[in-house]
Formats: sequence, structure tokens, C-alpha cells
Amino acid sequence: MAKKYNHITLEDRALIQTQLQQGFKPAAIAAGLNRPRSCISRELARNGWKVPSATRSVGRPPIAGGYSSSRANSRARTLCVVPRVKRKLVVGNALWGKVRDGLQQGLSPEQVAGTLARMNEPVRLCHETIYQAIYMMPRGELRTDTIALLRFGHGKRRPRTRGCDRRGQIPNMTSIDQRPADIAERLVPGHWEGDHIKGKGNRSQIGTLVERTTLYVALVKLDNGTAQATTEGFGTILQRFDGDMRRSLTYDQGREMAQHAKLTEETGIKVYFAHPHSPWERGRNENTNGLLRQYLPKGSDLSHNSQQQLDDIAWKLNTRPRKSLDWKCPAELFLPVDAFDFNAYWADKLGLVALGH
Repeated sequence: MAKKYNHITLEDRALIQTQLQQGFKPAAIAAGLNRPRSCISRELARNGWKVPSATRSVGRPPIAGGYSSSRANSRARTLCVVPRVKRKLVVGNALWGKVRDGLQQGLSPEQVAGTLARMNEPVRLCHETIYQAIYMMPRGELRTDTIALLRFGHGKRRPRTRGCDRRGQIPNMTSIDQRPADIAERLVPGHWEGDHIKGKGNRSQIGTLVERTTLYVALVKLDNGTAQATTEGFGTILQRFDGDMRRSLTYDQGREMAQHAKLTEETGIKVYFAHPHSPWERGRNENTNGLLRQYLPKGSDLSHNSQQQLDDIAWKLNTRPRKSLDWKCPAELFLPVDAFDFNAYWADKLGLVALGH
């Protein structure tokens, strides 16, 4: 187990000063404090101590090098709050403007950092630097507005409700256990994960589809949560894509997918069902549902969104750079070659052309 390091305290420094006055050598002082010799040597070197040129045999010994515990402690306290280098990201500078533009486009701090890196910006940022810059802002309207741009509005993670058990209600299910291994390995695109997200009082719903390899998202407007409406809505959206891009669909055991055989007949897509209460078997879809709540909050009426509005929301997700895709966008991996220009799109969104980049 790694050793725990403790900074030298004022009491330690007072003891160091006293023992120096008594003629103790640094090695002996280190042993008495149960610290490495190098720790005491660095403390003395930082604060101007020098080995006495001569040792007097009579009289009061000199204070070696003039080491002062109070001055050393004051210096240490000052340096611990003063950064050694100038901060790259300061509220109001040009880099901050680019970061805020990225947050306003729905990117997370990590996605902003990855996007700027891909754009060959001269200054590279860590996402933690962005978080620190945001939360170090003084309390006020500007800080509140900036924090509101972050992905999730709540301060704590909330447990998901498990819901009721719906096993045995879907005829002729094909279990995920029978799904070919190459789907799990995500070698080729065309394999999707699907689900419903629901609005206030479960009275409105939207279908969600996520392609497993490229993370491409498609949203489906549903008039209701019945199996017929789900089959028609999913079928219409899936027909937008070429046949080789609709190979399979993995879904939970929700009753809305009871007409999966009809969906397969209309689109050619093979439907597999995950085990009950096993959201990790559709992990990409579950993660995407969480991201969508930024645009489709829980407790809201989802029926007000048109299909065009849902397409616009999906496009925002599809043009976001993703860490798991090596900071590429789902759109540039899923769409035909040259159909989406990453550099041109984000240069316009972040105003890099106007800034001379």
C-alpha cells in the first residue's frame, strides 16, 4: 500500500529550528521527525539554510543559516495557493469564449477539450481544467448560467426505478443469448439498440434508436405507447437507412415491442430481447437516454415535439465528438463518406474562423 505523505507543519518547523540551534545535523532531525532525510534537506534549502563554516566549541552556537520556522511556514502557505504557472483558462479570455460556445452547443467539458484538440488549437485543455474554471467562478448570475450549460442539472445521481416485471408477455421472443457473437463485438454497423423514454405521468413517449458501432441516434415520434404505434413509428424511421444498416435491433422486454415479427417483415431487421432488469445489455441506449434528458427533461410533455424537432435533437447528438470514438462524431462514421465535414461544422459552431483559426 502506498505511503501517505503529510506536509511539514509549523510545529515540525519549530522543532527543526530548535534542533538546528542545538547543533543537530539534518539527518538526525529527519530521524527524529520520522521523515526522509531528503525531505528535511529540501526544506532547509528552500529557506536559505547553509552549513556553518566553522563550529565553535564554547559559547552559544550560531543559528545555522538563519532558518526561521515562522518565515518558512508563511512562505509555504503562500505558495500552496499561488499557481506556479499562469492559468490557461480564465473567464473572459479568448479560450474561455471557445469553451462556452462549445458548452452552448451541448458539448460536455470533455467533448469541448477533445474537439479543440482535433481542431489543432494551439492551447490544449484538460476537461478538469474546464470544470475547475466553471466552479471557481464567484457566485452570481454568470456562474449559474454557465453551470446550467453542463450536461445534467441535478447535483447527485438518482437511482433508477426497476419497474414491474413484464416477462412472458411477448410472443416468439428471440433472446439476446441467441444473438450472434459478431453483434456483441461491434465489428460492423447496422446493429441497433432501442427503447422508449416517457414524459410526465407516462402519458407521452418517444422511441429511441442507437446504432451500436457508430453511436448514431435516431428518434421516433409516437402518438402512444401501443405495440402498433411503436411498430409503425420504428418502421418508418428505420426505412430511412439502407438495408445493410438495419441488421438487428436489441430491445428490452417491453410490451410495446409485441409486434416485433411485423417490424422484421417490413424492415428486414432481426429483433433480439435482453434479459429482464438488465439495462447493461443495452448500455449504449441507456446512456443515450440519459443524454437526451438534456433536451427532453423528465416530467415534461413529450407529445409537443414534432418529428422534425426530434430529428434536430438527434442531429445534435450525432455531431458531438465522442471519447469512445476517438473524438470522432457518429455522423462522420455512420453517414456516407464526405457527407459530414467535422472541421467545417465545428469551425462554424465555435467561431474559429472569426478568431483567425
